[in-house]
Amino acid sequence: MLVLKYVFKYDPLNLSLVKNPASHTLYLLCSLSAAGAFALSTTAFFMPVYLKQIGFSGQQIGVLYAVLSITSIVASFPSGLASDRFFARDLIALALFLMGTSLFIKSETSLFPIFLGAYLAYGLGQNLFRVSLDALLFKTFPQGVGKIYGIFNALRMAGFTLGGVVGGLLLARFDFVFTLKLVSGLYLILIFYRFLLPKNVPVKFGLKRYWFDFWKPRVLFFALWLYLFYLHWGAEFTSYGLFLRENLGLSLSGMGFYMASEFATVGIASYLMGNLLHRGVSPYFIAALGLFCSGIGHMGMVIENLPVSLFFRLIHGFGDGTIMVLSYVGIAKLFKVERIGGNSGLITFAIMLGSFTGALIFGPLGEKFGYGWPLFVSGLITLLLIPFVLLPKKAFKFVD
Repeated sequence: MLVLKYVFKYDPLNLSLVKNPASHTLYLLCSLSAAGAFALSTTAFFMPVYLKQIGFSGQQIGVLYAVLSITSIVASFPSGLASDRFFARDLIALALFLMGTSLFIKSETSLFPIFLGAYLAYGLGQNLFRVSLDALLFKTFPQGVGKIYGIFNALRMAGFTLGGVVGGLLLARFDFVFTLKLVSGLYLILIFYRFLLPKNVPVKFGLKRYWFDFWKPRVLFFALWLYLFYLHWGAEFTSYGLFLRENLGLSLSGMGFYMASEFATVGIASYLMGNLLHRGVSPYFIAALGLFCSGIGHMGMVIENLPVSLFFRLIHGFGDGTIMVLSYVGIAKLFKVERIGGNSGLITFAIMLGSFTGALIFGPLGEKFGYGWPLFVSGLITLLLIPFVLLPKKAFKFVD
């Protein structure tokens, strides 16, 4: 909260917390996003270690994460569609309830079928929370998108940063059961945000309207580009934590600090690049810069020297933050605000599908050749996307 107050004290959007209700609304959305990210990162990145501790086999762990991924893919568009047709704040409250309840169940059982059901509920809640909150942001702030989304994502990454540090310290001091229950309670407390968030105006459109919105060359190219970029999430999903643990030899708290430093860099990049886009800097240049940093950082972080690996990981984080803000701006510019929930859900579908495909490709690669190779190869693929940004510029004509 202190970080949020510090940012808004300097009023980078030229809004006043006292005189302008829009600033108050942005404060609420950003603080909820940061709190949700904090809760997520305190446990999510350490879960493979816990699953192994309670006796799950590699195959069972793979099934759990496959269910989590598939749920995110399947639920993306319905979540976005629901945020158009219903009050997004009600969907956010439902999502927080699902995540809080499922985490509590995870802390109470080691039976695989029950754990599987909890993972299913958590995946649904996680996706519904992110898509609905994003949709509410798009609908509330259709103008000044670069600066606003830069701040929104920066503060979200601040939550991830703090959560990674706190999660590592909690797990080192206590245990997974206590930490899971603690985070479960946090999710349930956040439900009270429902009474503070603004109401969007529910609208109903036939599915054909979304199809026509999405089935355009610029939109399809944008979705394909993001699908290919987010293949690297699949590499991280299957190999990142294991690389830190086994190749770099980091403790749980060490992993937390390593990951948190990257999240901080993602947040800084989000804020800086959001402002540059707002000031009219070419989105093609920013896209190319983001891809270069993300790709070269992924390739360099596999060097098994902690300071060198961390240096390249921070470069990667800067690239990821750049692309994240660019994707927000692209969604805002490509779609009509009244249907932006469903359409942003389709973009999320493309991103999650890329992550899932990457996991299928890079999981076996890491197991067979070592956990550094998926990170290196996915970084190389990211670099190969740069020409696709620089050549067909019409596909990226979404910034005024």
